[in-house]
Amino acid sequence: MHLEQKITGILLSLLLFQSCSSFSSRDNQVLDNAFKQEQLTDGPLSAYYHVSPYKNGFAEVVIDNKRGFINKRGNYVIPCKYDFTVDFKNGFCVVETNKKYGFIDTTGKAITPLKYDFAMSFENGRAMVKLDGKWGYIDENGKEIIPIQYDNANDFTEELSTVEQNNRWYIIDKMGRKTPVPNNCTSLSSFNDGLASIEIDGKSGCMNKQGKIVVEPKYDQIYFFEDGLAAVALNDKHGVINTKGEVVVPLLYEGSMNFKEGLAAVNLDDQYGFIDKTGKMVIPTQYRSVFDFQNGLAGVYVGSKIGFINKKGEMIIPAVYEQIQTGEGIFGVIAEGKARFLDVQGKELFPEVYEDLYGFSDGVALVKQNGNWFYIDKKGKRLF
Repeated sequence: MHLEQKITGILLSLLLFQSCSSFSSRDNQVLDNAFKQEQLTDGPLSAYYHVSPYKNGFAEVVIDNKRGFINKRGNYVIPCKYDFTVDFKNGFCVVETNKKYGFIDTTGKAITPLKYDFAMSFENGRAMVKLDGKWGYIDENGKEIIPIQYDNANDFTEELSTVEQNNRWYIIDKMGRKTPVPNNCTSLSSFNDGLASIEIDGKSGCMNKQGKIVVEPKYDQIYFFEDGLAAVALNDKHGVINTKGEVVVPLLYEGSMNFKEGLAAVNLDDQYGFIDKTGKMVIPTQYRSVFDFQNGLAGVYVGSKIGFINKKGEMIIPAVYEQIQTGEGIFGVIAEGKARFLDVQGKELFPEVYEDLYGFSDGVALVKQNGNWFYIDKKGKRLF
């Protein structure tokens, strides 16, 4: 069995501040193009070339370069017959074979043929599909509910989406009814917090659900709104605005930011710290790189090692680790070839020491011990 290489702390740090999504809660991210070179000969997972962390009750497995799924009992429930899969989301999974995409449900039943050139996961009862260079949407029965006729499209969020046809952008509802936006709009995002980012004459602003511009297009970039705030960029400097377009954090910083648990990481002169929603610097810029706050703690680099600070900037977990994996309020850490799980106080949760691990996802973690990979629950008990 080979395991997909997880992003180490060093690799993940290189992603920070490149986009707002770098700070979102994407637990246990993995790289698609790298695999551990380890072959197992024992254990219930040894039949598989690769296994993944669980997501929504299923874990992807690979046999002979084909992908399928096991459930939390370890049962092989969806055969390995696909070239590519996406984690189950909202009860459905995107699958691909021979560069054609379709959807299956949690029983493995196909709800569409594998006929699309590309497909995205379901959001709010609709999934984007692409065929012959055009985009449309299907419903959860596989019906093409919104015709495949658009040149560009976005996911449905907050019951609406945005699409482009013949160089004109529209807001559409779940039945495909269209509301035109200003004809000088050259790009339009999906909605978050009731607003979509709009681009006019090379500058970005925001539009509400009625098609009215509420933040004048004057920024080089506006990232997605979350909890009423969005990062903005102008002349290579970044700050934060609210849904009224008011600047709440001055454009002083290098790299975008996103608030998590009330704080956002910021970069000044290649040093990182944290500000609150008023723009006050609550943790000085002093670290080589940082991670988002989760469950009251944030990972920070001190030299080449990673530790965890609280919202007062106090070091709660010493900076002695080479890799970290966060998930569901539990911290997986690795130092000198020894992998452990810690709680938010830095206390070791289980007496076992592992050789490697993935963070908790869906209540389960993937660990390696004595050369074998297996899953454990939050009490440290082996699942199967």
